[in-house]
Amino acid sequence: MQQKNEFNNQNNSKMRKTYQFLMLMASIILFGCGGSSSDEPEPAPTPSVNIILRSQSISEGAEVDAESTTVLTLNYNTTVKVTGTGITLNGTAVTGKSNATTTMSVDIPLTLQEGTQYTLKVEKGAIVSTSDVNASAPAFTLNFTTKEGAKPLDNDATALTKRLGWGWNLGNHFDTSSGKDGEPTQWGYWDNAKPTQTLYTNLKKAGASTVRICVTWGNYQTADPWTIDANYMAEVKQNVDWAEAAGLNVILNMHHDEYWQDIKGSAGNNIINDGIKDRIEKTWKQIAEAFKDKGDFLFFESFNEVQDGNWGWGANRTDGGKQYKTLNEWNQLVVNTIRATGGNNATRWIGVPGYASSPTFVLDNNFALPTDPANHIMVSVHFYDPNTFTLTPENSDGKSEWGHTAAKGKYQEGSNEEHVVETFQKLQEKFIAKNIPVYVGEYGCVMHTTDRSNLFRNYYLEYVCRAAHTYNLPVIIWDNNVTGGGNEHHGYFNHNDGTFHSGMESLVKTMIKAATSDDATYTLESIYNNAPK
Repeated sequence: MQQKNEFNNQNNSKMRKTYQFLMLMASIILFGCGGSSSDEPEPAPTPSVNIILRSQSISEGAEVDAESTTVLTLNYNTTVKVTGTGITLNGTAVTGKSNATTTMSVDIPLTLQEGTQYTLKVEKGAIVSTSDVNASAPAFTLNFTTKEGAKPLDNDATALTKRLGWGWNLGNHFDTSSGKDGEPTQWGYWDNAKPTQTLYTNLKKAGASTVRICVTWGNYQTADPWTIDANYMAEVKQNVDWAEAAGLNVILNMHHDEYWQDIKGSAGNNIINDGIKDRIEKTWKQIAEAFKDKGDFLFFESFNEVQDGNWGWGANRTDGGKQYKTLNEWNQLVVNTIRATGGNNATRWIGVPGYASSPTFVLDNNFALPTDPANHIMVSVHFYDPNTFTLTPENSDGKSEWGHTAAKGKYQEGSNEEHVVETFQKLQEKFIAKNIPVYVGEYGCVMHTTDRSNLFRNYYLEYVCRAAHTYNLPVIIWDNNVTGGGNEHHGYFNHNDGTFHSGMESLVKTMIKAATSDDATYTLESIYNNAPK
């Protein structure tokens, strides 16, 4: 019996082992072959759209301007939308949005600091197709930097900038010209005004620091030795005295005498040049003698906009630099003549222009700063860029808008905010940083004829003034006393008594604030972000 039980136990043990083995094999077969599909994920559906990034508004490794670069635009080959997450700028989440003008683009807003490196990342899934949410734009990484901003400067040039501040031109008054020697225009001064002490008192009260009194002398000279009419000189002196009494700085110049200052002829003929230099010297000697006892509130300016009639697009570009050399020679002659009269003229500040008073030509290597033992030379420039918007909006090529929010076709390409900043920054780098003052003797923009265009006009004037302050340039608005709208309408103050022309007080106050305020929160960026829509 015992042997039989042992046999049975052994047999049962073998059967159990066989059973366990068979169960194990069944499990392997069942689960290894996918016998239960309920626990396995569904395969991802194949997207119906292949999204490709075609272009981007900032290129890899680019250096951009922090203030004007406020958005990155990504352009795709199909319509896309932003899911709301997965976009970062230097690790901080950024919310993108669909482009307002095309459904094939995405805008990513940027808030940038000057002189900084940036990495922008767009994760896969952050931008998807509008027709198939399973179609996702590929991951994208962009590295770029921002330019260094204007460096704070503190030298004699910047101190003079603060002193000159915001200024005003007595335009179309003493600069009136008949284009003939000894023959003043029979209709009188172009501005039809009779300035008074009240004019200058009210200018000072309004916030002006400087007046530029533009004078054409040749109409009041007859022949060699080119004596200036005594009554005319007395009238000019009276206005200088009124400005002084009001506490204003004065810049006194030689303005529309270009009619006898034949720079093209002088550049090609020494005899012509010698005759003109003789007259320049005799005329400036009289002016300097008449004012040599005036204090340092008075500045002289050698010339206005000397050029051959083609505003920098004429023979000056083909004559091998002869006209530029001639103007350099004339500027030096004026400095020498003024200094030789002694008195306060020995150290008086003297402004000198480049060709056509254009920033382009003083930044050019053809411009030579006069040598001066007193080291009191300033550079004079004018700024009306773009003239199609600021001076001639009513012409066939005129423009009614300006800046980054202007409608396509209504603004001048290449002459918007970035052009202003670039021009003024270059002037600072070449001159002001080296302690040579630069001033914008004329700037402005005519009153336009529609409310919308005038919004852009106001924006332009505020932006230019703030850019000038940023780069340490005093600015002097052109005012010809003409009200209304259209070409040549530059009226801000009544030239008789200094009261504001209708609707101009607010704009003038804005320009003065932009040109002089040291409020760190009032920046080019803040103005840029409030451009007309």
